[in-house]
Amino acid sequence: MDGTSVQALKDEYRSSGARTGIRLGDEEMRRVMALLPHQEPVVRTPAEELRYVEGLLRLPLGSVTEFSVIPASGRSTCACGRTPTAMDIVAYAVEHRVHDERLLRDTVLGVHNVFEFADEGRAAPCHGCGREFLAASYWTRNYLYA
Repeated sequence: MDGTSVQALKDEYRSSGARTGIRLGDEEMRRVMALLPHQEPVVRTPAEELRYVEGLLRLPLGSVTEFSVIPASGRSTCACGRTPTAMDIVAYAVEHRVHDERLLRDTVLGVHNVFEFADEGRAAPCHGCGREFLAASYWTRNYLYA
């Protein structure tokens, strides 16, 4: 793995034939995830919102320990004053049945080492006011959308 940025890695994986994403081995996934805290601006989902995600997906309390987002706009605050987080993305996906519940649960729990390629980001409404925001990327344990 020669890439030093998430984009460089995505380009490398695509040149090897991956189109929309790739499953990685444990060591390679750790190296990819190690790049993420150096992206800006990182918005970490607060503990109370992680508990909300667990409730939405009927997961055991405390099973989701981290879930971060990088807003596409570079601005982390919605016009209403709230900071959109991964909770907004998950709540939207659950409410609109974007994916089946098992896939959402497995993804949030990090069951598989998945790097899903994002070209246009992921839109979701702000949980506070409903205005749409765009996440350039987001990640949790063993899952990255970037």
